Amino acid sequence: MVGSLLSAEQRQSIAAIKDTSTNQVIKRCALILLSYDDGLATRQIAGLVQLSPSQVRRRRRQFCLKGMQIFPLENISEDISLSFSEQEFPEFVIVDEPENPQEQILLSPYSLENFIADAALHKSPGIERNDTLAEAARKILRFQFAQMLLKEEGTRLGEDIEALHDMRVATRRMRAALDIFNDSFTPKTIKILFKGLRQTGRRLGRVRDQDVFIDNARRYLLTLPEEQRQGLNPLIANWEDARQNYRQDMLAHLNSKAYREFKENFLVFVNTPGAGVRTQTNGILTPRLVREIAPQLIYSCLADVRAFEPIIDTATLPQFHALRIAFKKFRYAIEFFQEVLGQEVRQVINDLKKIQDHLGELNDAQVATLILRDYLGEWDIQQQSIPVVQRSSPEPVMAYLSAVYARRQTLMDTFRPTWEHFNRPEFRQNLGAAVAAL
Repeated sequence: MVGSLLSAEQRQSIAAIKDTSTNQVIKRCALILLSYDDGLATRQIAGLVQLSPSQVRRRRRQFCLKGMQIFPLENISEDISLSFSEQEFPEFVIVDEPENPQEQILLSPYSLENFIADAALHKSPGIERNDTLAEAARKILRFQFAQMLLKEEGTRLGEDIEALHDMRVATRRMRAALDIFNDSFTPKTIKILFKGLRQTGRRLGRVRDQDVFIDNARRYLLTLPEEQRQGLNPLIANWEDARQNYRQDMLAHLNSKAYREFKENFLVFVNTPGAGVRTQTNGILTPRLVREIAPQLIYSCLADVRAFEPIIDTATLPQFHALRIAFKKFRYAIEFFQEVLGQEVRQVINDLKKIQDHLGELNDAQVATLILRDYLGEWDIQQQSIPVVQRSSPEPVMAYLSAVYARRQTLMDTFRPTWEHFNRPEFRQNLGAAVAAL
């Protein structure tokens, strides 16, 4: 291996374990780590300790994930302590020593706890214009993964709904990064990473959506006279019950083995330069650096957005939704490269936030109309379980649905000026100046 796997303190402790432990499994694991730290290759170590190369790599990977915690205080048996299923580590993180020493890869010796502590010190991904696009993408994924983990504790506690919101945003940004940088990694790598993000994001999203519905309904109530504010109590109670159910499902997922393995696999991936990178096999030189490819990516996203220009005045709700997704991808592409773009990027991002907020509010209104209509469709069935004298009229909910419809229409009516503000020459000039810094 190139470089050092162990700190001086870790090496001293592991050497002592090798010399004093009476458990042969533990002694062998200590010898493996010391041998890696001495620069021996996997196959050399495998011959030394009489294990297969894959078994040797598993010991190293577990140390990279958990640090000194892999060494127990008491003797333990092989099948419990150091026997790990290959399924815990998908193919893209199984790293072997290549023939060319220049291509050797190190796993970062991080536990999740150490990674989170280190992540709190960093305010940006650290992108550089001469990074390869794949490694820039890895930095972005590493940063957003850290943001997700930093908000996990607050999301579990549930005392601040913004913690859940921020955690969900981080998963969305990671999924957007995998989409934008899709060509940099192998299809299998993308599939594995997407699966864990999709499962986690779905659980977070259900709870967050309920928060938005409840908050918007309560804001609407503030516009009503005091005596009319009780009419939405059944609706809000229904949404709060749904939120609680979704929250329990979310917590079950966050406590699951699948989520733990997702985090451990993602940790290895974002700390392993070269892992999962798609290789060029035809020998033809192609652009590979941020400064070479970022302009093309950014302007491709701009083209996807501007393609909607002919239908802005006749757009359907699904088309507005598709435009919202296109703008989100465009904004993320800009923000991912923000560190290496010119100072004009700040104004570009502000302009994109305005139009994205408009489209986001329109989407929230559309989703709310669908949910309210479904709720009203089940109104009579729900009322049957209540004594006649306690049954209520759906009129307050119908009035709220009417207000949401009106808000949705207003947002569609006023979208043209918002679009024109984005589509003005000054925006493109600022974008061009920002990209020119590459």
